[in-house]
Amino acid sequence: MKLRNYINISLMGLIGSILLVISEFFSWFSNYTLIELFIITTSVAIENSFLFLFPIISGIVCIIANILVIYKFEYRIKSVILSLVGLGFLLIFFFDYISQELEFLSNAGIGLYLGVTGFLLNLFNLIIILISKDNTLDGN
Repeated sequence: MKLRNYINISLMGLIGSILLVISEFFSWFSNYTLIELFIITTSVAIENSFLFLFPIISGIVCIIANILVIYKFEYRIKSVILSLVGLGFLLIFFFDYISQELEFLSNAGIGLYLGVTGFLLNLFNLIIILISKDNTLDGN
């Protein structure tokens, strides 16, 4: 019973990470997806273009962290560190990109909502991992 509850809670973080990756392929504030914005800005200003890859990078790092803690609960501290790195990338993206597009906030697309939902699910999963205790038997 406890294993089933733990898997359900861990799936919350995994779903949040998948939402972050999926949000890359939907429009946020314009009619362009973040991948399309990355390709467009690569030809103009390559130093600014990598910002548009941060949600997918964050999602992949958080997927790895969540798989790590699902695989073995003893790796939860390593998983928390990886999740913090991934969420740090996403916070940089949020502060930089959303602050530029603040006047277009009323035109927000589904990508923004998927990204914010994925961020919140990963944050809640991170808190749950930190407050949970290791109650497994035989070290499994």
